[in-house]
Amino acid sequence: MDGAKGVAGALKGVPGGVELAVFCQPKAARSGIVGLHAGQLKVKVTAVPVAGRANEALLGLLSEALGVPRRNLSLLAGEQSRMKRVRAVGIDLAAAASALLAHLPGGQMGLFPAVDGEEAVPGREE
Repeated sequence: MDGAKGVAGALKGVPGGVELAVFCQPKAARSGIVGLHAGQLKVKVTAVPVAGRANEALLGLLSEALGVPRRNLSLLAGEQSRMKRVRAVGIDLAAAASALLAHLPGGQMGLFPAVDGEEAVPGREE
């Protein structure tokens, strides 16, 4: 998958923050951000999808990865689906991309190039 297309589908700048398109895989052996899946950020959580546990685990993991308080994250869509939309307030597009890049296995640098006229992610070679 082309990195620019992946980021364009996974992250979107909105007033006051960003929205993330996330594919969440519950009941995984380990929790973590593992890459992109169908243009969405792929995140695995160990929690089961019962009584909102997987959603809470997802938001907690994203909170840690983005460096924002958990209260700054909200699930906009996909409460009972693997495909979710999450809003994070208090972080801009470049900072979110940089933070997520740091949590990807192997640094998968090609996933987060400059997008739509935005500056390149700090620390990323162009």
